Amino acid sequence: MKPNLSITSASQSIKSYLGYSRHDCTQLLANKNIDSIAFAHWLAIPSQQLLLVFRHQHCVAVDCYSLAA
Repeated sequence: MKPNLSITSASQSIKSYLGYSRHDCTQLLANKNIDSIAFAHWLAIPSQQLLLVFRHQHCVAVDCYSLAA
């Protein structure tokens, strides 16, 4: 998977969510009017094609994903 080289400022700020609780990440995204989809141990951010990964309710990774054709 190739990372998107044109990272927006929103993507950069989302990457700084490492260490935040799942609740805090959800609130921060909602406050910025950024839609997210919560499921299992992840929080997807479709507009940025990012996936926040949670362990013990804290963000431990931010991964890029690409949309299926």
